[in-house]
Amino acid sequence: MVNLWSTTEHALGYLAKADSIPHRTEGEAVLLDYIPKTANRILDLGTGDGRLMALLNIDRSQATGVALDFSPVMIEQAKGRFKDDKLIEIIIHNLDNQLPDLGKFDAIVSSFAIHHVTHDRKRSLYEEIFNLLTPGG
Repeated sequence: MVNLWSTTEHALGYLAKADSIPHRTEGEAVLLDYIPKTANRILDLGTGDGRLMALLNIDRSQATGVALDFSPVMIEQAKGRFKDDKLIEIIIHNLDNQLPDLGKFDAIVSSFAIHHVTHDRKRSLYEEIFNLLTPGG
């Protein structure tokens, strides 16, 4: 089994060590620099507790966001983080399955999620991601 995120134990174990992942903040900084501040719609695949979406939202407060995850623990964490933010929608979805029809996005991001799906699914997922991007996204 590649994807263990449905288990509470696995999700809580990750959250306990997430801030100590080497070079995580440097990687996030690069991503934040790359996503235009004018992006109006952002999709976060495997959002977890919503950390990356929250960081993107700091300088893109006009943007609406869709945060996808299927881990019950992570969904609850993300709901707590965004409880007062009407611009962020949280959707329960397992990346093992085809992405739902969510419309087009200016930016699609993911942090520590896509590597959890099989190689064949990665190929089809990237095709789906490309098809959800607006021209120039």
